[in-house]
Amino acid sequence: MVRTSMAEASPAPPGIRQAILSSLRQNRLACLGLNGLVVALVISYYRFPPVAALWEAVGRLKTTTSFGFSFVSTVVAAVLVPALVQRVLGGALPTGQRRHLLWSALFWGWRGMEIDLFYRVQGQLFGQGNDVKTLAAKLAVDQLIYSAFWAIPCYLFFIRWLELGSWSEVWRSVDRRFWNHTYLSVLFTNWLVWVPTVTLVYSLPAALQFPLFSVVLTFYVLLITVLVKA
Repeated sequence: MVRTSMAEASPAPPGIRQAILSSLRQNRLACLGLNGLVVALVISYYRFPPVAALWEAVGRLKTTTSFGFSFVSTVVAAVLVPALVQRVLGGALPTGQRRHLLWSALFWGWRGMEIDLFYRVQGQLFGQGNDVKTLAAKLAVDQLIYSAFWAIPCYLFFIRWLELGSWSEVWRSVDRRFWNHTYLSVLFTNWLVWVPTVTLVYSLPAALQFPLFSVVLTFYVLLITVLVKA
């Protein structure tokens, strides 16, 4: 499931193969670090009872508040935390940026509920088991269909609309270079993080899947914000 990409922080080099390899080289260490964080979070649930109790409490909150949890937690992870970091590192936000934050909050709140619903549909289709067959089916639908053909294009179109301010300008900007460089760089960068991450997400009980996604998204977007600022 993709939400932002470090690949956008640098210009895409010429050639599809070069764009992909450049994205992998630039982001591999940060992505490995995030994957390590996900592994640690999952191990903490299965191996440490006090941490497991905390996870269970979060899962009960998620079950009680349903889509309200997914809306708020995604806005915090993808919008408020990066904005706070930006303010700490670079001072007050420009006036125009405040409008971007409002639209970003609406976009990510909706995206959070959409992902929450998607996880529920996956559970209905394939069950809640954590065997290899179930995880492989969910991973394939998640990354090869949902992310590749819906989540990533929607995010990129939204970012361009924020930058250009007009959908007509957005459509004019979606050219061959957009698909060959920007889209592919973002796609492969996100696969570095989210292929192992969503595998571990789907290995957890249903009530904990979205909370884990929210935690990872917080660190993911925070890391991207710091790298871009640097």
